[in-house]
Amino acid sequence: MNPLSHALSRNGNNFDLVRLLAAVAVVYGHSYLLQAPDGTTDWVQNTLGFDGFGALGVYAFFLLSGILVTASYDRQRSVPRFVALRIARLWPAVAIGSVVTVFIIGPLFTTLPLREYFTAGMTWANLDNFSTIVLKSGWALPGVFEHNRFPVDVCAPLWTLPLEVRCYLIVVVTGMLGLLSSPRGALVAAALGFLAFALRVHFPHLQIGVRHFADTPGGYSFFPEPFFMLGMALYGWRERIDINGLIALALAMVFLVFRDTAGAQWLFYLAFVYGVLWMGTTPLLRRFVPRHDYSYGIYLYGFMVQQCIASIAPQLSHVMSLVVGGPLILVCAALSWHYVERPVLRWCRTRLAPQRAALATGMAAGDQAAR
Repeated sequence: MNPLSHALSRNGNNFDLVRLLAAVAVVYGHSYLLQAPDGTTDWVQNTLGFDGFGALGVYAFFLLSGILVTASYDRQRSVPRFVALRIARLWPAVAIGSVVTVFIIGPLFTTLPLREYFTAGMTWANLDNFSTIVLKSGWALPGVFEHNRFPVDVCAPLWTLPLEVRCYLIVVVTGMLGLLSSPRGALVAAALGFLAFALRVHFPHLQIGVRHFADTPGGYSFFPEPFFMLGMALYGWRERIDINGLIALALAMVFLVFRDTAGAQWLFYLAFVYGVLWMGTTPLLRRFVPRHDYSYGIYLYGFMVQQCIASIAPQLSHVMSLVVGGPLILVCAALSWHYVERPVLRWCRTRLAPQRAALATGMAAGDQAAR
């Protein structure tokens, strides 16, 4: 038996590899959206008939995030430490990305005079990272990418960050209620998360309604948040979930047999989720796990670089746009990881380490006194 719990040790999984592949899938999917049609289409979407590379990459991100973020809260057992680590993971890269957007991308690609560009309120609004991360406000610059096939938007994937933050809030609330420490509690926590996802609160009159499930995000046939909630439940049942390559293969075969039926999409999602878990745990892929986690940087800078290429060479084929943009995206992601993300995470963990040590000492002293 190979329970999921064994893979949650830092050196016992391939999750960094899966995240990297998910980020690359998102970039690959966007290449069809941003470059002029060249006669080719997303073969995954053509095969499935509902989701393409980009959507599957986002689903994988949210599934793994549900597992790993819940595990992080369970390890920390402290709301302030958990929140500090989540902020350290999300905000610094976005903050630097917004600076790059305003001071590099904008001046290079705007069609406006620089004086007019820098005096526009729209320009400086991009430095409002709170709106970007929490309120779903994307990056848009005056006179930039207005004539692209996907106009104006500098970094479309930012729309998922507020969804992540809301999922983190579900983890905090259910964790404070003590639901994340047992399998049944984790199921209740996931159910509460699904309920929060299904309900829509309309401001300013605080009217509560039910989400219109047919209104999926553009280019998606489903929603990312349920995958996060499923990840929460999987973490709670980690000791009892066996990850087996034969089961993954069997689920894929079941989908292929019933792919023309009404339930094909749900069978695919079942096979997809289990397949992601298998990829994240199998020793067969351990040698390919990257030493550094560039996935977030690729996710943030991929679309930005692709928009630049689309602006300069809109008729470039999607494959050639990837050949040209791939190295640039990798360089941006590497700089983000080595000089922003990792240093901030190290600093944050170092600052929190004395608190964890003090907490452990206090707990040990309490146990000794109880004896």
